[in-house]
Amino acid sequence: MSVDRQFMRLFAARYRGGIVLVAVASVMLNVLVFAGSAYMLLVYDSVLPSRSVPTLIGLFGMLLLVYVFQSVFEAIRGEALLGIANGVHDDLFEAVHYATVTRPLRAGADKGDGLQFTRDLDSIHTFLAGQGPIALIDLPWVIMFMIVLFALHWWLGVTALAGVFVMAGIAIISNRRTNAGSRELANITGRRSAAALSEIRFAESAYAMGMQERLVARTAGWEGNFIEAQSYLSRTVTRLGGASKAFRMLLQSLILSVGALLVIDGKASGGVILASSVLSGRALAPVDQAIATWKSLVAARMGWGRITQAVATFRKPAARGVVLDRPSSELSVRDIWVAPPGTQRFTLSGVSFNLTPGQVLAVIGPSAAGKTTLVRAILGIWKPNRGEVRLDGATLDQWDQETLGSYFGYVPQTVDLVDGTIGQNIARFDPDATSEGIMAAAKAAGMHEVILALPDGYETPVSAGAVELSAGQRQRIGLARALYGDPFLLVLDEANSNLDAAGDAALANAIAGMRARGGIVIMITHRPATLGPATHLAVINTGRLMDFGPRDEVLQRMQAQNAPGQVSAEASSNPAREATA
Repeated sequence: MSVDRQFMRLFAARYRGGIVLVAVASVMLNVLVFAGSAYMLLVYDSVLPSRSVPTLIGLFGMLLLVYVFQSVFEAIRGEALLGIANGVHDDLFEAVHYATVTRPLRAGADKGDGLQFTRDLDSIHTFLAGQGPIALIDLPWVIMFMIVLFALHWWLGVTALAGVFVMAGIAIISNRRTNAGSRELANITGRRSAAALSEIRFAESAYAMGMQERLVARTAGWEGNFIEAQSYLSRTVTRLGGASKAFRMLLQSLILSVGALLVIDGKASGGVILASSVLSGRALAPVDQAIATWKSLVAARMGWGRITQAVATFRKPAARGVVLDRPSSELSVRDIWVAPPGTQRFTLSGVSFNLTPGQVLAVIGPSAAGKTTLVRAILGIWKPNRGEVRLDGATLDQWDQETLGSYFGYVPQTVDLVDGTIGQNIARFDPDATSEGIMAAAKAAGMHEVILALPDGYETPVSAGAVELSAGQRQRIGLARALYGDPFLLVLDEANSNLDAAGDAALANAIAGMRARGGIVIMITHRPATLGPATHLAVINTGRLMDFGPRDEVLQRMQAQNAPGQVSAEASSNPAREATA
């Protein structure tokens, strides 16, 4: 069954009560609409000829009661639609968010800011909570109003029917023109947002190197494209909406004229003139309203299509029925071939090795050799195109991702912190985190005393960019986060690039602690001084594993081959001494 049908069945079952309430309220509202026309008909055909004031008062009282009920049913329908809109948003949010954050890991980054699915969800919610659904719900009642007009006189019905066809034509034209405009606007909005975010991230360097005006001029190009696309769409909707409203007013006057001709010919009463004019206006109101809300309808429809396609492509795996034990005995990499998401070019080819508890693997090689690709594949961030990664004999997909992630610690080249406190970031925002666990991780990273020296200690707030902290502090907090929960596998991707001597010592102690408790460490490094803690060495070049084995044996082979650009002869002769120098 398609994702579209699955969601529709879910919504139909979950919001059946709200849908029934909307349907009943809509029936009552559209029936009550006839009260105004009936009142005019009775006043002109009964009250005025009889000059009966009590009759007029009685009719007005009933009309007032009808309008009170109408306002109540409007409120009920609006609240029910809002409840459905909020519920649909909540039902879709988790799947949409998962698709948003998973897409760049599986299909590569898009050209926009990566938030298109989130904007699509907002468009759906805005449409469902607005006037769009009301216009669509009331559209079928156009037929009922047409029947009543035909009942009053067939000329009135024919005139109104011709008007409906003209309004439908305007709606079709509006649909064709807004479809392409909405698609183009969505694409430009993403690109524009991505350019602005990139400029914000680059703000310091741009200011220092005098690039601000050039970047502003570059971003202004996207701003111009956005204004142009937005103006085209708004202009289309405004012009067609204006034409629709003008034609509806013209049609009411035309029906009033037809009614007058019928009265002159003695084929209708005076009350029919006003009643038919009001009914025709009410009959065409849903069409007019649908045209006015067409922009939001198109945005919601296109967003729904993108969301269902994204959820089908990047669907969260079902929870595992059998929970495997915590890995404790082996990491096995078996002939993995990896291409970055969205490309077909392999940056890692045929890599295989095994590691056991207590071993520390240092991965070395020139830039762009495939080292980061290797650790991303080991952590499951990128899926190998061929081959597999196993823990204790099980492939990574045999664990739930959240559970598997708790067994891993990862310090990437650039450490990003999340808006929150330092303690929350170290605890990976685990709601069940204990103070003991947080402090243990900080102590293992050598950050406990540093954190205590901050104004609020572990409660010190940090922004998403963590500009309040130095690069070295961010890297060591990232190390503490990686060590939280005593992971089985710790991956360090140049985790010492911003560390001073104290930071290097803390990193070496953290690696020693991982070895002591039977963990596995994989570290990428360009610095010979960090090879001291390593038990094994892997040499990566052009995406291939050139050498692998115990550290000293590999270093001896490299020294014998005099491999340029890898490790200096002095470092090769005694890496442990370099690490402690």
